[in-house]
Amino acid sequence: MEPLIIESRQIFLMGLSFYGDPFEFHAGWDEENHIGRLWKRYMEYLSGHPDVFNNLGKPDGMYELCVYNEESREKGLLEIFVGMACSPQDVANIPVDLLVKVLPDTQYAIFTFSGEEISSDWEKVLQDWLATSGYQSTASYNFQYYDERFKGMDRLAESVLEVYVPIKKAG
Repeated sequence: MEPLIIESRQIFLMGLSFYGDPFEFHAGWDEENHIGRLWKRYMEYLSGHPDVFNNLGKPDGMYELCVYNEESREKGLLEIFVGMACSPQDVANIPVDLLVKVLPDTQYAIFTFSGEEISSDWEKVLQDWLATSGYQSTASYNFQYYDERFKGMDRLAESVLEVYVPIKKAG
């Protein structure tokens, strides 16, 4: 699988996060694991606070950011952040109970997965591509982008998902 390579400006995100083993109770693509619960909590927050959409505008898509660290390799612990894009000017108006993440200017490899590929081991696809592509990951995160092509957990067969990996030429 060959990804699309793009240059990206800073991305400002606002949302909620979880730190720990996201698959502690349920593995994979399951609405009852910590990732599914985080999405549910975020969507409930947004529906209970329509002023957030009114002030920031309806998002084109949603983001799921996975932030890795030493405990990720050793214990399977990582940060999962879910949210939507906002502008730098919006940051001052984001409610205190939401978090802000700022992703740097960088180059991304964008992998597009559809149907059954979404629930497959696409992390292996990313690692295999990095090992042979002449690129290397530049940061300890990647993110999934969900737009209108993602139809929901109950309709994965009809869905499309993009995964962004920050990269640079190796060497």
